[in-house]
Amino acid sequence: MFKYKFSYNDRQIKKFFEENGYVVINNIFNKQKCANFLKLINNYADTNFSPILNPDRKEFLIPQIAHIFKKLKNLSDKAEIILNINKDCQYFRDVMYDKKIINVLEKIKNKKIFALMSQMLFKKAKTKYAKQAWQPHQDNSYPKNKNGEYITINIFLNKSTFKNGTMYVWEKSHKYGIFDFKKRISYRENNSKPGNLIQTKKRFNVRTLDFNKGDLLVLNGNLVHGSYANKSSISRPLFSVSYIPKNEKFIAGKNAQRTILSKKIL
Repeated sequence: MFKYKFSYNDRQIKKFFEENGYVVINNIFNKQKCANFLKLINNYADTNFSPILNPDRKEFLIPQIAHIFKKLKNLSDKAEIILNINKDCQYFRDVMYDKKIINVLEKIKNKKIFALMSQMLFKKAKTKYAKQAWQPHQDNSYPKNKNGEYITINIFLNKSTFKNGTMYVWEKSHKYGIFDFKKRISYRENNSKPGNLIQTKKRFNVRTLDFNKGDLLVLNGNLVHGSYANKSSISRPLFSVSYIPKNEKFIAGKNAQRTILSKKIL
């Protein structure tokens, strides 16, 4: 049986990642931590459970939760929400700099790693964004780091299979740089098909990945990957974070506004 999942301390993680462009770490978060994260982030979800960009930054989170403020009549209630946001943003940032995650990334790269941006994808069953199926794309087609040092992680907060919209990868596709692509809207899109669509005649082994609650997927930014629509009654929430080693150049992006983020929110 092909092995793509590894325990946290497995010495084969770096080798597998470099060869295939991805690696899965079992149970990086326990069930309780996944439940705590979901409970907190769900407080900010709208009725469609739309993706939330950079929930660790209050200047991003506040504009995306207008639906909450509309329901509040009292100024004191709105003020309390703001106070909670400061605390919750720090919680999300703490997850991004979780010691186990940073440890894995720095072992893979042998360099100091910094977070750049984050995104919550709920893929809530039977909602508008349950249909969201990312087209084959490369995460590095957005920041365009020339050295291929851009990394993305996905923390799976529930079991993930083909039925509820898991992810797939084009193995070893990270070895060919950034492919030509058709630009697509990749944030709260209207057609449920985000992702800069890859244009190439090369053929790769496409592997569909299954995940348990708390698993971590680490992706080379140049690895082509995507996801399936959630046609089930089970939600597929995940928290995605992007990182880069120190002194590497990247494009910030109009919406994402990637930047080197500190552990502590000022």
